Amino acid sequence: MNRVRIVISYNGRWEQLPDGSQRFVGSDNQGMYVSKDMTYEELVAIVHTIVNYDVNKFNIDLSSISIVPGNTCRTFIRNDNDVQFMLGEDRVIPQVCVSVTERTAGDVIGNDIPPLENTQQLGSFSGSNQVFTQRSATEGGGNMCGVPPVAVDHEDLVEPQFGDVFGCRNEQYNEQNNYPNPEVDNEANNEQVNDQVDDLQNMDEDPAQIETRGRHVQGVNCTPLDMPGPSEVRYNVTASVTWVIPGADSYSFGIDTTSTLATPEPRTTIYKGQFFPSKKDLKRLVGHFAMHHNFEWKVKRSNKTALHLVCIIDDCTWKLRAVRRDEGTYFQVRSFVNEHSCPLEEIHRRHGQASAVIIGEVVAPRLQQHDGRLMRPKDVIADMKTMYGIQIMYSKAHDALQYALSLTYGTHEEAFQLLPSFAYVLEQQNPGTITNLQCTDDDKFLHFFMSLGSSIRGFRRCIRPVIAVDGTHLKGRFGGTMFVATAQDGNEQVYPIAFGYGDSENNLSWEWFLECLRGALGNIDDLVFIFDRHASIEAGISKVFPYATHTICCWHFGENIKKRFHRKDVADIMNDAARSYSELKYNRHMEELRKLHKAAFDYAIVAGPHKWSRVHCPQRRYRVMTTNVAECINSCLKFARQLPLMTLAEFIRNMLQKWFHDRHAAARSMRHRLTDAAHLVILKRVEKCGFMTINPVDWNIFSVRHKGKQWTVDLARKTCTCNKFQMDFFPCSHALAAAKYLTSYS
Repeated sequence: MNRVRIVISYNGRWEQLPDGSQRFVGSDNQGMYVSKDMTYEELVAIVHTIVNYDVNKFNIDLSSISIVPGNTCRTFIRNDNDVQFMLGEDRVIPQVCVSVTERTAGDVIGNDIPPLENTQQLGSFSGSNQVFTQRSATEGGGNMCGVPPVAVDHEDLVEPQFGDVFGCRNEQYNEQNNYPNPEVDNEANNEQVNDQVDDLQNMDEDPAQIETRGRHVQGVNCTPLDMPGPSEVRYNVTASVTWVIPGADSYSFGIDTTSTLATPEPRTTIYKGQFFPSKKDLKRLVGHFAMHHNFEWKVKRSNKTALHLVCIIDDCTWKLRAVRRDEGTYFQVRSFVNEHSCPLEEIHRRHGQASAVIIGEVVAPRLQQHDGRLMRPKDVIADMKTMYGIQIMYSKAHDALQYALSLTYGTHEEAFQLLPSFAYVLEQQNPGTITNLQCTDDDKFLHFFMSLGSSIRGFRRCIRPVIAVDGTHLKGRFGGTMFVATAQDGNEQVYPIAFGYGDSENNLSWEWFLECLRGALGNIDDLVFIFDRHASIEAGISKVFPYATHTICCWHFGENIKKRFHRKDVADIMNDAARSYSELKYNRHMEELRKLHKAAFDYAIVAGPHKWSRVHCPQRRYRVMTTNVAECINSCLKFARQLPLMTLAEFIRNMLQKWFHDRHAAARSMRHRLTDAAHLVILKRVEKCGFMTINPVDWNIFSVRHKGKQWTVDLARKTCTCNKFQMDFFPCSHALAAAKYLTSYS
């Protein structure tokens, strides 16, 4: 069949220009493929599915713009000949302009769009066909990411069919994983099929997820390890989508993607004469209609040209019959009896009409309406009970939630395909940003690394060189691990440096991530790493950063002791020894530990005091003794970790953007030279100074006494015999007392 592209323009008005020509302005535009031999009746059916006007109340005229010598004029479309004239014009894309005027009492239905039988509401449901609505350049929020030149292999694209709407997804059923797909019509090739129960009714028994075809992006086919290769997949193209980020403001993310937006809850009005783009769209609306009215239906007859549905209770009068219009894909409701003769107690209690797919479409727009976090299955159960009085099982709620997530944030397969483009945009729009994407020889995804330029510059300029590294599990369909490298800024806030993604916490993954981190940061003097004693992390740091100081988190070390020896008091003493500033206090705690539990004492010595003890650390750990800063990042991403990989990466970028902006604004409004956290510590330590006795030894050396103890402070060298001054690189109370005395003396 020969097909051409057309644009349907509606919600606009005709405007007369000074030169006498006419143009249609202020319209919304929808593009689609149609048959080159399309009739006027078929065009009317298409318009009926788009506009939402009652033709009994409004005059709806179809027109096109014709180009004549030196001018453009409006030509009406009222019959088959007008349609063929429009399609045959020598122009880039024919345009159908839909203009609407309100009927008056004297108006009669003439040559405009004919009304439907028993018309109540037009275009009440468009199913899953996401239309591509043209947006002005001023729409969409500003963000750090722009529109990349995405390279698509057009040889692998599925060629659109008649009636397809740009942006519509054409999914297939995943035989391997049993993912239900609401758009698959398994009856399309069956001339005479008499089903007892429609396939849509059984979708709740399968996980409500959706298989997505891969796509070549930027010349790389980045596919998860257990996905089919490029020769086994089909491709599709759609328009830009607005990515919705949980826990953060929405923004426009301008990357061409096959992800589908969250589908709003469709209208559930059915009437005789109603048009639908396809049979699957009709069946989806009936599914929503049945859930709203708490009954079940089954297919009595279904083939390429007709669909006959009846109530699941035998001898009930409820029925619906629809037929296909001519050779197109549009179905029209020919008869509809919306009355049930079956008794209420016979209504099926399994709620089979509420399939996981139908529920997923209902809850998709509500994913973030639960205190800023993503919904959980129990939230879906509660919502269905409140909204429809339906009690569903946890497994169905889980499947519905997974399907809703794929509708809103795209699927995990799509995220892998778009990762190269995302990395390209990230580097182009954020100067100094470093990304790295590693695939296997057959283009299977292996690792991904990203470090924003602002994070790199800030760390090298003004952040203390202590990095906490940690890994956390991802909760998406393909699992995997996220690697995090984090520091702490001068206000004792989390300062993320880099993020990575891999299959698991193994030697290869950690070594690759640390190699990328070294490439991003370069050589850093006096660098210290803190980790949780994971063997792969230790092996990777020893190989990639051999000259850095390797330390372990004292909290994790204490937890290991508690778990190993089942003694909390032993772990507490171990923690006191680890945090001691002086050799004297360290020895005192270790002697106490040796007397209390010799095995725990030996375990600590074998682990190496230079790794877990502050006083024995070769380099400054400052006040960072744990990997808490990395754990905080994992906590911030608690709900985001179930999102597709590219959406998760963009969530992180957006989160860091907001953090750095807010901190920059806070820094500009500071009233003193110190950060707020440092200022509070100084105030607390200054309060102790008044009770101390100061005796000068030299111009910058002082003896400080308090409660029978004595310390020596050297202000020139920034040292104190308590060791806090030089270890934390922050004045202790003794140094502050000496400085106060010196200022008063001066």
